[in-house]
Amino acid sequence: MKRRIAGRFDAPTLILVGVAIALVAAYWGIVKLSEDYYLVAAPPGSVFSSADDGFKILYAYLEELDIERDRLETFDELPEEGTIVVAASQPLEKRPSLYEIRLLRDWVRGGGRLVLVGQYAGQMAGDTLGGTTGAGQLTTLPLIIPSIYTQGVDEIEVGEERVLEAGAMWVTHAKDEAGQVLVSRAQGAGEVVWLSSLLPLSNEGLGQADNARLATLLTAISGPVYFDEYHHGFVKGGGLWERLGPGGRGASLLVMLGLAVLLYSVSRRPGPPIEMPVEPVARGGAYIASLAELYRKAGARTQALESLAAGLRGSLARRYGSVEAGMARHGETETVLGLLGREMDEKQFVDTARRIARLRREVEGRDG
Repeated sequence: MKRRIAGRFDAPTLILVGVAIALVAAYWGIVKLSEDYYLVAAPPGSVFSSADDGFKILYAYLEELDIERDRLETFDELPEEGTIVVAASQPLEKRPSLYEIRLLRDWVRGGGRLVLVGQYAGQMAGDTLGGTTGAGQLTTLPLIIPSIYTQGVDEIEVGEERVLEAGAMWVTHAKDEAGQVLVSRAQGAGEVVWLSSLLPLSNEGLGQADNARLATLLTAISGPVYFDEYHHGFVKGGGLWERLGPGGRGASLLVMLGLAVLLYSVSRRPGPPIEMPVEPVARGGAYIASLAELYRKAGARTQALESLAAGLRGSLARRYGSVEAGMARHGETETVLGLLGREMDEKQFVDTARRIARLRREVEGRDG
């Protein structure tokens, strides 16, 4: 049974199948061993990031709450209404231009909400906020002033970052001795909210204390919410490939290569290649003999003998290079061919035809 199965596959097919299996196995090995596969190469605060300081869980959480949300991957035109969230605990990948800062400021003054999360999110507001940043400790804080952000929120867990705002236009919602954690201010018909730490909205901290409730109030209290991914470097039109980590890219290449090899191997027919059927070419002698037979039956004896003689001359030329060289080797051929064109009765015709056929068999080396 084993021999029968093995006989159906040739060596190249078995090798290709083995290579495909090895590549797919290597892919699964990388998935198991490389944590980078699960983490998207995105900075802190990006909704594409699955790292502890990413916002991927928050983005999915808002979807579960049926809250309209989207990624802002272009700054050519801002949304008509809603909330824009800019989150950054490190310098933005794409530093905002003066035009973008003015565009965002005018958008807020026209009635939009801007939520800044993290110390470096203030880059999006330029120098209009007039605040600085500081450092504190990882701690849990209560919200000290009743507001729309305290509904159902008793305390929040925050990181070490702090905002230092001394202006009277800012309202402080949470702070400790190191500085403010959550502040807000009106700007025209809109509002700016600044949360000093990414932790309450991050994948790691969203489930701590009342952080999830605070995240909902901050982002979705007024219309749809848009997360700024443009300044994280994810310009509209970029694909998932640019966002995968090194492990994810390596694993993807391996699985694509493995599938390509597998498809190539299974598309080939098992077993040795099938040769094209060779159709035997009809011998010229058979054609000439049949033509001569037709001539004979029609009473055209001269034409019949000429057809047989043409076959003999062809055999002489093929074997010896020329008719003359062949006739020199077979002396009788000159005598027989000399009879052509003479008047013959039936008996003479049959005898001459037989002699021509016999001579041709001799020239071609055939018996009988």
